[in-house]
Amino acid sequence: MSRAISLMLSAGFSLALLFLPAMRGGELTPIGHGLLNPLLLAICGGFVHGLGYRPRNPFLRAAISPCLLWPAMLALGAVLALYG
Repeated sequence: MSRAISLMLSAGFSLALLFLPAMRGGELTPIGHGLLNPLLLAICGGFVHGLGYRPRNPFLRAAISPCLLWPAMLALGAVLALYG
């Protein structure tokens, strides 16, 4: 169940990043551009988790954990929507 949520959340954020800046009609501010990099890393991690990859390394397993990725995606997405 968590893999499906990670995949849907990542797909939703990637589609939003594809379409929303063009719909907004403006360019990213320097703050928004700086927030985009960690957001893209969190989205990539969500796709990796959602597709079922389980690394053997405990550090990498913790890095793509939904406990870390979901709040990161939601918080960075909200901040980017406000200040981007």
